[in-house]
Amino acid sequence: MRKSTQQAEPVERQVLDVLRRTLDVPSPAPDDLSYLKTSLDPGSFSDYASYKRHIVYYSFLRKWKGLNTGIDLEKATFDSWRAAEMQCFRTNRRLESEASASQWGVAPSIILDAQRKIAQILGRVNLKRIATLCGHAGGATFDLKKGSTLGDKVLSTPTITLKCIPVYEAFVPDDDAFGVFQGRDYNIVRSNRCVMVPKNSKIHRMISAEPTLNVFVQQGIGKYIRERLLQFGVNLNDQGINQMLAFRALVDGLTTLDLSMASDTLSTNLVKLLLPMDWFELLDRVRSHRSTYAGRTYLNSKFSSMGNSFTFELESLIFYALCWASAESDQGVVSVYGDDIVCDSRDFARVSETLNWAGFSINAEKSYTTGSLYFESCGKHFFQLEDVTPAYQKDVCKTPADFIRLHNRLFRMGRRLGLVKEVEPALSAVVLEYRKRFSRQPLIHGPVVEDDGHFLVQNFDWRNRDRIKICRLVRVLDLKAVSHTREDAYYSYKLRRPDISMLCPRGYAKEMSDEVHKFRFVNIWRSAEV
Repeated sequence: MRKSTQQAEPVERQVLDVLRRTLDVPSPAPDDLSYLKTSLDPGSFSDYASYKRHIVYYSFLRKWKGLNTGIDLEKATFDSWRAAEMQCFRTNRRLESEASASQWGVAPSIILDAQRKIAQILGRVNLKRIATLCGHAGGATFDLKKGSTLGDKVLSTPTITLKCIPVYEAFVPDDDAFGVFQGRDYNIVRSNRCVMVPKNSKIHRMISAEPTLNVFVQQGIGKYIRERLLQFGVNLNDQGINQMLAFRALVDGLTTLDLSMASDTLSTNLVKLLLPMDWFELLDRVRSHRSTYAGRTYLNSKFSSMGNSFTFELESLIFYALCWASAESDQGVVSVYGDDIVCDSRDFARVSETLNWAGFSINAEKSYTTGSLYFESCGKHFFQLEDVTPAYQKDVCKTPADFIRLHNRLFRMGRRLGLVKEVEPALSAVVLEYRKRFSRQPLIHGPVVEDDGHFLVQNFDWRNRDRIKICRLVRVLDLKAVSHTREDAYYSYKLRRPDISMLCPRGYAKEMSDEVHKFRFVNIWRSAEV
């Protein structure tokens, strides 16, 4: 990669250069765009040791924000979003045509089985239970930016779509703990607000900031669907299930599937076809039918997008039902976590055909079946039953905390993959650059613990002690007092949701005004070592 002549080479590039040498990757140092476009085909490798070295090198900066690729990320993201909308539009028209003619593109039995499975999982709409699960989320909404406090959402004039108002009012009026703050006007909006957030160096991620009260209701629906799925063996609280299945895939004859733009290609007519009518009408009322971006408003062909608080659970439900209905054996494995899908290899063809009919696109580069030595699901990668999961550096290192996290990320990867010697020179490069940039800050090494308060070292010398006291970089929250009105709002919301904590140690409601890292002396017990 090109080195700047005006300033020191970023530590991330230094690490990449070191890894290229120590991992013995047989390629010259590429420019940023070539590095990003390099695609590793697991089928071209015969042993995990060689593939492991390559994937570690070519994955390290693949998501790094400091790459200079010349790609117009905003344009690429918007083009991808529009392409997904066109795909949903075509799916909607095709499904409408198939329904009117009763000429389905897949076996009608698959559609009927998927409908029955979804109806069985969801049951009847339980408004009382959903109401107890509704709440404000931590992200941005249509009118409030990311980082807005709970008080901002409770006390502001809330945004909501017109269709969502009856559903929201069905939940809140009988809520004595929270209803006192709801006697104000609504700010009725027609759409959600599309924003772009970093994903990788090729493209951003388009998400939708939903109206504030739509999110409030969507939260309850999403959590309720998650509860119902868990009763039928689909645990969306644990990625480890799919990760373990990816590990076993080679010997158990499993397939790991990944879908391209899964959330953005969940079409409205597919949801209408598969869900019971009462559930479809409920979800349809609380979703946003339009999206606004760059001053223009678009009528959505997708049903819901990333940013809608029930999208993840809804897509998981639909993927599970379609895959379950496509499986030929009742004993076959079907496991989903969002768009990460694991099924039996013998069902790969039928599942793929069904998903394609439903309007989804199989990501061939991230889907693996019989004949492959490599499998991946929910971020865990395995080659010949060996863990080859790489580490990704996303942020540009600017603060001491950034350097410590980078060092420890590489350290843990080296331990996990058996590349301790290969990673050691890279760790030294990070420490050296830290000394240059932060000469007045302490350089603390300590035992291997889960958090990143110091630079981790192997075989730390405890000197026959059960605990040590060292200066560590700890996260410090700066809390500020709130007004009486805001405090009342916080307590009322806590009565509605007892699991929410917004109190300082003395019991007063406070808000976080800032979050900083500071070096402080902290006791570490030997039992904390991992």
